[in-house]
Amino acid sequence: MNYFLPVTFILSVLQVTDCQKITELTACLMKPGPKLRIDCRYQNITNNPMRYEFKVNRGGEPQIILSTFNVNFFSDKYQNRASTYISRGLVQLHLERFNASDAGLYTCSLSIPNDLTINQTASIKVLKDKLWTCGAVSVLNFGTSWPLALLLSLNLLRAAGFMSF
Repeated sequence: MNYFLPVTFILSVLQVTDCQKITELTACLMKPGPKLRIDCRYQNITNNPMRYEFKVNRGGEPQIILSTFNVNFFSDKYQNRASTYISRGLVQLHLERFNASDAGLYTCSLSIPNDLTINQTASIKVLKDKLWTCGAVSVLNFGTSWPLALLLSLNLLRAAGFMSF
């Protein structure tokens, strides 16, 4: 019996159900600046190249800030102000000289060409006076190894007599 076709079908279904998806979209102000940073975190299990697009809507037609969906596109208004930082699982938009007129609904869209998934989109409302300052390390980010190292070091400190409970 030829198992190639059923296995191919199962793998394609698994790829559709568990590929890239946006898991979190946050906005904060970086210092010095003010510089707006929008973090578009995503889950991705493929090594195919990813494309992204950031837009802003201020009540009218959405305006593309930058996009790699088509040839690398920068809006004239943001060309000297917008940049991105990309790592696996994260695409950041950095917007220099952020001011009150930049407030609006920001949208992050992700697409992986040649994948069987649809585009992923998430939006966040950004108001200048409602943004928090970006921090270096989030205490709530337990996806990193430093919380485990901290917990292990507490036992070492207690065993050495530096701490008592």
